[in-house]
Amino acid sequence: MPIKKNDLTDFKTNNSFYPEIKLLITIKSFDLQAIRERYLKNKNKKSNRTGSVARREVDTGGIAELTIKNGKIIHLEVLTELPEPRGVDSFEEITAFSSENKVYLLDGDSIKAITNPWFSYIHTIDIEKSQKKRMLVSSSGFDSIFEYSIDEQKKTFEWFAWENGFDHGIDPESGEKLFLTRKKAKADQYKAEGKNYLFVSDPVTQTLPTAKRAAFINSVVYDPVDQNNVIATFFHEGAVYEIDRKSGKAIKVLDGLKNPHGGMKLESNRYAGTSTTGGEIVTGNIDNQTKYDFKNLEGKPDFLSDMEWVQNTKIIEGNFVAIDSNRNAFMIINPEKKLLSRVEFDPNWAVQDLVLSHLRENQKQIIKNIT
Repeated sequence: MPIKKNDLTDFKTNNSFYPEIKLLITIKSFDLQAIRERYLKNKNKKSNRTGSVARREVDTGGIAELTIKNGKIIHLEVLTELPEPRGVDSFEEITAFSSENKVYLLDGDSIKAITNPWFSYIHTIDIEKSQKKRMLVSSSGFDSIFEYSIDEQKKTFEWFAWENGFDHGIDPESGEKLFLTRKKAKADQYKAEGKNYLFVSDPVTQTLPTAKRAAFINSVVYDPVDQNNVIATFFHEGAVYEIDRKSGKAIKVLDGLKNPHGGMKLESNRYAGTSTTGGEIVTGNIDNQTKYDFKNLEGKPDFLSDMEWVQNTKIIEGNFVAIDSNRNAFMIINPEKKLLSRVEFDPNWAVQDLVLSHLRENQKQIIKNIT
C-alpha cells in the first residue's frame, strides 16, 4: 500500500495562518498524571491491549470554553465539573456533551439529560448537521452505537458490535478470547460450547473495562456523503469502519492505525483517523494513505520515552486541530501549506474532545447550573 509520510518537524512554525478559534472542550480528568500511571501499569498484560483491566473510580473532569489566537489561549473558562466528560458537539443552537453514562442536550435555552442503561464510557456525540434532528452516541463501554431524536430525546437506532460480527474481547490476564453477549440464549450457547464468555444481563451494575471490550467503538459520526451510513472507529483493531444502518454490516475503510480515535469521512472513498499511540493523523483509505507524524516533535516528558498519545483530531477552518496529550498542546496543522502552530494548555488536563462553538451567555449559565 502506498504511504506518504509527513514529519511534522518539517512543517514551519506559524501562529497566524488561522483565524481566532473559539472552542468548547471536554476535559476527562484534571489529573493527567494518574491516567499516565494507569496506562503504564496496564501496558504489558497478556492480552497486549491498551487500557484498563479492571473497573476504576470515575474521575472528575469538566466542560470548558476557550479562545485561541496567534498560538495562545487568550480566554479560558471552566463552565462545569462533571464525572468524566468525553464527547462534545455543537451546531448553531444545539450543543451536546457526555458525562460518563449520560448525555446532556442543550437545545436553545433548555437542557435535558438523556440516559440509557447501555450507556457506558460514552466517548463521542455527533449532531446531524443538515436537519439538526438526530444525534449519534458512541457507548464505548458496551461496544455500541445509539441514535436519538433531538426534539423528543427518543432512541431511533442502535447497533451492537457483539451482534454484528465482533463478538469477543480478550481476557487481559489469560490472553484468551472472551465472548460477549447481552442475550441469554447466546450465553447458553457459549456455555454449551465450553467457551469463555461474559453474559451482560444487567448493564447498570456490570461493566467492561477497556481491555475486555470487543471493538471499543470510541467514535461515531454521520457519513456526510451517504446518510444511510455511519463512520465508527474501532480502538482495539486499529481501524475505521463504515456501517450500513439498514443491514448492520460493517466494512473496513481505513486500517493500520494504533488505538485510533476520531474516524471521519472526508469525501467519497477518503477517510481520516487519529492513530493515537502511533502518534499520527492518517488520511486516505485501505489502498492509499497519507500520514502526519508527531513522533519527532519536542515537548514530551522524558519518562514517556517513545510513547505517543494524540487523543483526537477535528477539522476546523480547513486545518487539523489535534489534541496532543503527551505534549499538553493543541496542534493546529495546515497540511497544504505545511504550517504548524502549537498551543499549550494546562499540563494537568486530560483534554478529550473539542468542537467549534459560539455559546450565548445564558447558555453558558445553563451549563454552569448543572448539578
